[in-house]
Amino acid sequence: MKNGLNIFIGGEAGQGLVTIGELLAKSLVRSGYSIVVTQSYQSRIRGGHNTYMIRVSPEEISATRESIDILVALDQNTLTLHQNEVSPSGFILIDQGFWCDGESCLKIPYKQLASERYSNVVALGVLGSLLGIDQDLLLKTLADFFGKKDPKAGEENRRVLVEAFRWGSQKPSNHKLPPAPKAPGRMMMNGNEAIAFGAISAGLKFYSFYPMTPATTIGQTLAGYAGKMGLVVEQAEDEIAAINMAIGAS
Repeated sequence: MKNGLNIFIGGEAGQGLVTIGELLAKSLVRSGYSIVVTQSYQSRIRGGHNTYMIRVSPEEISATRESIDILVALDQNTLTLHQNEVSPSGFILIDQGFWCDGESCLKIPYKQLASERYSNVVALGVLGSLLGIDQDLLLKTLADFFGKKDPKAGEENRRVLVEAFRWGSQKPSNHKLPPAPKAPGRMMMNGNEAIAFGAISAGLKFYSFYPMTPATTIGQTLAGYAGKMGLVVEQAEDEIAAINMAIGAS
């Protein structure tokens, strides 16, 4: 555990892998752990192959590593592409309906635990229990994410997570995290949010942009603080217009 754990979540666009990745990452941060997250995704609404990787440690870390300790395969393609990257002591979480051979495969009865719509929450609950994350903390993180948007959906997500957590707690795990040495209260942000906050701290007053990956969330973050911080944030119709606006504002 000296180097922490590497958790790799893979699946198609539309399966909610980013949601469970962010909920897991936030829960780990709230528990006091240090994390580093990397993402890869394709420019499509459904299908393709997307990944969300979290390296977590009770000690300070600042980079990712290649070997996978826990592979959460939301589709068969993820298993095919990344099974060989799993460390000798690692394991794989996968739907019991998919093919997976070996003692490292933990087959989850997704359809018994919830409908397909909530399969990502099932994965979160099982994974959280295997890591030893406090269930109440997971539920609070889930409620913060879903509760305000749709209370009814939030309650169903809560029920699914509790059931999945119960199922996972009955399985043996050699990957439970040790207690974090630092008190909870760490701040979680991505690189683009850090850029946005740094720009505000440096005195930014005007920001024009055209939304293109991977820089889109810089503008979105700044727009969220525009009123409070006295910023002017303008989304232009194309890149040239954004450049001209910046030149004019300067």
